[in-house]
Amino acid sequence: MSDNLDLEKIKNEIVRYGNANPLTLQKTVLSPEIVVNKLNPTPLGNVKGKWTFPVLLTGHVVQAFSDKWTPFGYAQFEAKVAKNYHQKLNYPVNPYDAYGTWIEDNYHEEKTPAEQPISKFIMETVLPPMVINDLSILSVSGVYDPAQVGNPNPVFGKSMNGINKIIADMVADTLNPVFKIPTDAADNIVDRVTAFEMGLPENAKVDFIVVSMTEFKEYVSLRETPSDKYIDFNDPTKGKTKFGRTIIGIAGRTSGQITAWIAGNFVRMYDRKTNPAQIDMVQIQDYILKIFSQWHLGYDWAINQYVFVETQDADDERGLNNAEWNGLYYPGESLIA
Repeated sequence: MSDNLDLEKIKNEIVRYGNANPLTLQKTVLSPEIVVNKLNPTPLGNVKGKWTFPVLLTGHVVQAFSDKWTPFGYAQFEAKVAKNYHQKLNYPVNPYDAYGTWIEDNYHEEKTPAEQPISKFIMETVLPPMVINDLSILSVSGVYDPAQVGNPNPVFGKSMNGINKIIADMVADTLNPVFKIPTDAADNIVDRVTAFEMGLPENAKVDFIVVSMTEFKEYVSLRETPSDKYIDFNDPTKGKTKFGRTIIGIAGRTSGQITAWIAGNFVRMYDRKTNPAQIDMVQIQDYILKIFSQWHLGYDWAINQYVFVETQDADDERGLNNAEWNGLYYPGESLIA
């Protein structure tokens, strides 16, 4: 009977479960089900707060031989500081509320309470979908607000910057600009994606083209492959562009801003060593179990100049819109400052 639940026993079970399975929540925080993790981010596993990405730029160095010293070439160092965010889980769960679902789940899975105690049910069935859903939203549309730290009434969506905010900040950054590619807003999404790909630097190794989920659905509905077969409608997130790149639709992503980057430039910063999303503590208050956990997590691009963003601003030219940067990063391209 549910009125025989022993809260102290459940609390101790959760603590023992967390000690025996320390990676349970970590796997949830890093889950491949979180949509931005499908973009193959380069993992950085020991980042707590800020991380500096050093960049060494070199010009051409090869010249015709002579028996005189004729110096040719240069080296220039740049750096970008990225951030990950200290976040936490303070989850109150009432075992009496979870009791009926736990019994039902055990019945359908043909498990006994010994095989799946309620503590395991809470940690493996109740918590992970909520964390994954929250991080899927935050990693796309989150906007960090330092005023929320310690707020007794937290507002969701303010604990980290998602890729919408990060890309908007990069686009606005004139000191470390992104590579802009003009398209025509009057064109449909297939023509815009094609124009975007045509505008990529010739030697840029780009694996993904990222659009909003609305644009992706429009793309799939309009686009036919060269063999006149539709893209696989059973794949909810992926298709192929005319040039064979993977196109990914992301729920919550800003429309009108097709984005891509050089492979390896997108990073996930996580503190795997000192703050790895373990169960820190479990407390009982009245009939509520309070579960505590914390982690550092953030996403960014190491080099802004290796990020390609669609623009429909008539004042923008293809490229970095900066003569010095164009020459340093894309010396082989014919770009207008």
